[in-house]
Amino acid sequence: MSLPTRRQFLTAVGASALSATAGCLSGGDAPTYEGTWSRWGFDDARTGFSPASGPVGDLTVAWRTDVFDGYPTSSPVVADETVFHLHTRGGYDRRHESVVSAFSAETGEELWRTTVSETESDQLDYHHDSVVVADGRIYARTFEGLHALLTDGELLWTHPVPTTEQPYPHIAPPIVSNGMAVTATYGERTPPVAVVAVDAESGRPRWQAGFNSRRMPWTLSAADGIVYVPFLDGDSSIVALDIETGKRQWSLSLPVDGPVTVAGDTLLVPLDGDPESIAAIDRRSGDIVWRKPALRRTETGITVAGELVYYCADGLLVARRLDTGALVWSFGPRPLVSSSWTPAVAGMTVYTVAERPNEEQTPNYLYALDAATGEVRGSGQISVASMPSGLAVVDGAAYLALGRGELLGLESCGFSVGGRCLSG
Repeated sequence: MSLPTRRQFLTAVGASALSATAGCLSGGDAPTYEGTWSRWGFDDARTGFSPASGPVGDLTVAWRTDVFDGYPTSSPVVADETVFHLHTRGGYDRRHESVVSAFSAETGEELWRTTVSETESDQLDYHHDSVVVADGRIYARTFEGLHALLTDGELLWTHPVPTTEQPYPHIAPPIVSNGMAVTATYGERTPPVAVVAVDAESGRPRWQAGFNSRRMPWTLSAADGIVYVPFLDGDSSIVALDIETGKRQWSLSLPVDGPVTVAGDTLLVPLDGDPESIAAIDRRSGDIVWRKPALRRTETGITVAGELVYYCADGLLVARRLDTGALVWSFGPRPLVSSSWTPAVAGMTVYTVAERPNEEQTPNYLYALDAATGEVRGSGQISVASMPSGLAVVDGAAYLALGRGELLGLESCGFSVGGRCLSG
């Protein structure tokens, strides 16, 4: 059920009623819902940073709507005041139906729903956390292939790209750049493995790069005409491909353990080992500039904004200097920061999810922190016993999905009566 936003509330009560509620306004300017959060990690480089001004203060669920509860929980993306979300209905011995839905960013009203794939599969996982919105199109990856739609819901094409029954990685948005959409043959598999590029407009093949000695490609990244392919199994490494041709440019032999973030000439790379760590690597020389211990989940990304790097590990949200790795601040472990969360930075605010073990049922809260100092700028409860998707942030609002079939829109609480928030 959707709750009224601040804009709707202002319209309903009118100017005279507004004057009678003076002193109840606490959330600042009304959200405009403008801006774009195009994919998990915000951009192809996976920086996780947007210049938008996200919500702070009392973070309140302005609306919630039901979506299919298929695993994994897919991260919403936002463009043109519309939230796009991939979700799957299905289960063991049931037909899977994967759909992309569009919702009003302001109200949560479902605007359209398009089925992109159906199958008689007997597994619970059937899609990747993979939605991308770019150049007036939406791209989504299910196990059968890559799908492209217009932003009005019209299905344009499907290009078959198989995923094995072990669907790693769960987070696998395609790269959409230079008129191409680039993805890989994901899953725990034996060779051959390939990275595949198709024409973004037509879905026709453009190039394919094979890797006969490597078994598990992970989440792709890209910047400055280069696609970065991390491999977690077999010959662990990072391979750099020319985005126009698929030709290999160089490779590094490293125990990679997650998605790569590109920050100029620096690659931020999670590494396996004893101990596990986060490393900054000079992409020109391949040298490790700095390396810090970090116990985290493999799917977790690293975020960079300006001169600071953010990541979640060891029950903390950590901020370090990009150039030296020096610790600037940390948040946690009370509350306990989720080690499977990827920070999102909007303007001067960084968002993280943390549990409050001292409260009944140990609920998850979304925290808004000052990106420079780690000072708490706001928080709000989002769930109990379910891990949320990645966050999307536009002007004045944030969006995430829960692993129990809910999509949420969050805003700063604007009006309260008797201590109860009535609108965002």
